Amino acid sequence: LIQSVRPHASAGLLGGAAVVAAVFAASPFLLPDVSTRLGVPLAVTGLLSTFQVATFAVAAFLAGRLFRPSRMFHFLGLALVAMACFAAALTTDFAVLLATRLLSGLGLGLLTWIAWAEAMRFRTGLFEVAAVAPFTAVIASPVWGWLIGLGGYRLIFAVLGVVALAAYLLPVDFGDLPRIGRSVSGSKSNRLLLVALLVTSMGGSAVFIFSAAAGVEVHGLTPLAVSWGLSINALTGFLATRLRATTRRAGIWMGFTALSALVLGTVGSPWVFFTVMVVWGFAFWMAIPAVFILLADKSLTPSERVGDAQAMMALGRVAGPILGGIALGAGQFERLSLVGGVVMIMAAAGVATVARYRSRPSGAASSVL
Repeated sequence: LIQSVRPHASAGLLGGAAVVAAVFAASPFLLPDVSTRLGVPLAVTGLLSTFQVATFAVAAFLAGRLFRPSRMFHFLGLALVAMACFAAALTTDFAVLLATRLLSGLGLGLLTWIAWAEAMRFRTGLFEVAAVAPFTAVIASPVWGWLIGLGGYRLIFAVLGVVALAAYLLPVDFGDLPRIGRSVSGSKSNRLLLVALLVTSMGGSAVFIFSAAAGVEVHGLTPLAVSWGLSINALTGFLATRLRATTRRAGIWMGFTALSALVLGTVGSPWVFFTVMVVWGFAFWMAIPAVFILLADKSLTPSERVGDAQAMMALGRVAGPILGGIALGAGQFERLSLVGGVVMIMAAAGVATVARYRSRPSGAASSVL
């Protein structure tokens, strides 16, 4: 069905990206349930996300530099995710659960690198692959909200394993993409953009990973209502990917995500929660593709910095839950939002500076920058 409306990328490629999105969309629902069922403090359960995105970062960076996208790596990524999810569904030991997230992260990193590297071959492909994550989350969030009450985290992991196996049935095809190695552009502003992606990912994940808990404790919502809020977040993100965000406004859209993070834990109201979800989803998916375009504009090849960018965002998601857990402490959601929002504002300022500098008339800026 996806392939029928997105003809530029193969169904298997988009299916792999959907598997990644489904796994990450489950995190806000898994953490509170794991905390309750295994008797682990909520702040500590953030390590599940930290472990997963740590190996995600390693896989995305190394694969992006050392290998060429291929069917072998695509199916290897699906296999690792499926094995990790089935193992997680069978355990009630938190240490074992952490180990499964290390394995899952490797598979997710491979799938993400392949999907985004292929997407950078043509301009519309970037928006097609970007649309998969929010499109999948629209469907997955209410399903996870329902399953978490029906069978807890073990049922969700079992379903994720089935989803990863189902993606094997989709045909996959890749273009001829080069191995990057060490041949990367010397652009200094690209390095600043990579740092900005790391920082905004760190601040955003610090807050968003605990968004389900904030919806219940700060805004007085039920888990099912929170799941609908996350679906709305994903839906507005999907709508944003249908638009063509200009690179000049990338920093502004990042600023709106920072504002959303600031408000989430400080103003308690169901209407505020849903408004934050709308703004955050739309602004984030207006900003990220625009930053990737900025990176490609100063790269030797369009896919040159894809692995680096995904790795930086993953490293941010490694540090984010740790930062969030420290800031959250014993339910201090106001402090959590303040810390996350301020961190994201710094990233938005960096992106806005680069975009403004590059918008100068031709010849006003060095090509190295």
